[in-house]
Amino acid sequence: MDSYSLTFFVIVIATFISVKWLLKSESHPSAQRAEASVSATSSSRSTNQSSSTRRRKRRTVTDNMIEVVQSLAPNLHIEQIRYNLEQTGSVEETVEAFLRGDEFSFPPGYTPEVPEPTSHQNTNGSETADPRKKSNIHPDNLLAKYKVDPSEDMSNVDYLSLSIEERKRFLVWQARRDMARTLQQDETLSALLK
Repeated sequence: MDSYSLTFFVIVIATFISVKWLLKSESHPSAQRAEASVSATSSSRSTNQSSSTRRRKRRTVTDNMIEVVQSLAPNLHIEQIRYNLEQTGSVEETVEAFLRGDEFSFPPGYTPEVPEPTSHQNTNGSETADPRKKSNIHPDNLLAKYKVDPSEDMSNVDYLSLSIEERKRFLVWQARRDMARTLQQDETLSALLK
């Protein structure tokens, strides 16, 4: 073997050993510091997690936090939301508790004002004070709303040439005419309206 080949192999082996030494996590000083900080962080996290399961650090509840929860749970009292946020310290946990159907208690010593019950009629005619059971569907008299005369004959109107408001009037008139025709043909439906 000539001297150039021998020098080349010595340089390759020396490079391999030095790279191996630099990449070895135990021998490089920066790797040792990083490993030490990672182990310290993980041990402090495990200590924090075990202490957080025992008692939670109270977090300051802001108005924004209450507004977020109240937008998702409008039937909860502000004090119920504030008390739960103080306990959990997290908007997400409070919202999840609401969505699970958990009960939200009032803070100790707090007595909520009892508002006068507003009565709402539910679907079977009985009254209920629960606003969630109130029907928000209100019947509209479309004939009056769009000023449609059922006796008026609009059968020869060109639908495509009408404006939006005129099209609405035409569709209401057409639906009323079709319903009148259906009621004349179907005895069971006409019996329901009597």
